[in-house]
Amino acid sequence: MKRLTRSEIKAELEKPNGSAEIMNDSTIDKISLCDETTAMFIEENIGSALMIRLAKSRAMLLRMSGNPALLPAMRKALASDASPKLRRNAARLIGLFTKDEADAQLLIARLKCEDTRFVRPSLLFALGAVGGESAQRALDEYTPAPPADETEQKHYLEECEALKQARTAAMKHEKHIFRGLDKVYEIELTAPDRLTEQLKAELEDFDIEAFDVRRNSLKVNTDDYIGLFEARCFSEALIPIDMKVDLTAEAISSCAKPFMLDFMRKTHEGEPPYRYRIEITGDLPGDINRSELKKAIRDLTDDKTLVNAPADYEIELRIAASVSSARLYLKLFTVRDERFPYRKEMLPASMNPAAAAAVLRFASDYLTVNARVIDPCCGSGTLLFERGMLSPCASLTGVDISHKAIDCARVNAEAAVKTCGITQAKFICNDIMRFESKRPYDELICNLPFGNRVGNHSSCERLYEGLLDRMGLLVKKGGIAVLYTMEFTLLKNLIRERRNIEILKQERTEAGGLTPMIFILRVKE
Repeated sequence: MKRLTRSEIKAELEKPNGSAEIMNDSTIDKISLCDETTAMFIEENIGSALMIRLAKSRAMLLRMSGNPALLPAMRKALASDASPKLRRNAARLIGLFTKDEADAQLLIARLKCEDTRFVRPSLLFALGAVGGESAQRALDEYTPAPPADETEQKHYLEECEALKQARTAAMKHEKHIFRGLDKVYEIELTAPDRLTEQLKAELEDFDIEAFDVRRNSLKVNTDDYIGLFEARCFSEALIPIDMKVDLTAEAISSCAKPFMLDFMRKTHEGEPPYRYRIEITGDLPGDINRSELKKAIRDLTDDKTLVNAPADYEIELRIAASVSSARLYLKLFTVRDERFPYRKEMLPASMNPAAAAAVLRFASDYLTVNARVIDPCCGSGTLLFERGMLSPCASLTGVDISHKAIDCARVNAEAAVKTCGITQAKFICNDIMRFESKRPYDELICNLPFGNRVGNHSSCERLYEGLLDRMGLLVKKGGIAVLYTMEFTLLKNLIRERRNIEILKQERTEAGGLTPMIFILRVKE
């Protein structure tokens, strides 16, 4: 990874969109960048915009917080009369780094004397983030000055919007505890594309009957919401509000607001206000702006009982948009999804655990109890842990060439022992092309790398060829391999060239906008 010097960072920041370009450059060492930028800001008041971008990463935020000179430098920058942009960025940083009453007082004092309009929204946002009685009182008493002319109209509207959001953020929010459904509700469960039959079968194991089974969702009727989370193959549980409303703020709010309020009152302890966020999925018509639609719905919905709080929400209003109408759902966040407690560490390419569970269910007719299982590109171990949850295994062996991946997998393995009783997982840092085992395994399961994870198509082809060539060494005769990949055409062609491997079953699915394929293979006798 490339480490930038201070002079190189300064040179990059002088370019248009410099801070964004630096953050998007995957070759730059971000830890070194974080340390150097922090020092540069403390010593020279340079790099505040880049620091804001860095602080979006919790790891970087914690790293910067460890520097005792940083907050004093932010406070000094906030008081600077030389640069309005510096004051604006300093306010944003203070809002990210502190909850101190003294900092709220500094922000209030600056707000009272700030004469540059574009700085004030950041001061308001920071006050909302810092919170406390003083901040809340100051925000309640604050009124944006009307625009002096048309040139100030944009900043005035931004200030009004910032004030609304800051007041919500600064409020003392009561924690509402889910006490159970008050009646039988229809609930829609989402699953990977073409794998809903696996979810349906899993639900039947728990005496839950599914209906309206589609390619990527199904529905159940139940008064036991928590009981649904015995099933591992679904991604989301959504409560339908209305399956067809006009795609207007008025229609959506008038339909969703009474449902959300009634649902929360009947199923949760505590009094309003209840906190929600708005999520719009699907494609909107060209004449509808997503952000403006959200704001319009919020303005019609917010009152003393329901508060839009995107940073601290209890429920989500999901709007699945189409050409002229929308489906409305409520998604609950007051009940934690604890189905995958082993998942302490993740990698960017980590497989969604619900998808992993569904893929293995798809292959379950070919898998055996007490099997010895290997994952040759295990990553953080998700697929192996889900194999261990499906049925007892004699051993679960993960191999990966990446030290970081193995470190993540070992952390997850410790959690799996404590929370899932999976004690037979072990992880080895090695190249699967060199890995040797005393005897072949019963099963091989793998979320095969593709794209940037292997470099390019040629690298991918070499990896797949090598793995298939070694299949007879890794898997016993008659043994099973379950492969999940985006490079399905490549893999299928390579399999056809090998007489010792046969395809038993295959299926296309969907994951995060991608369309991978599942292959179930057998090593011939």
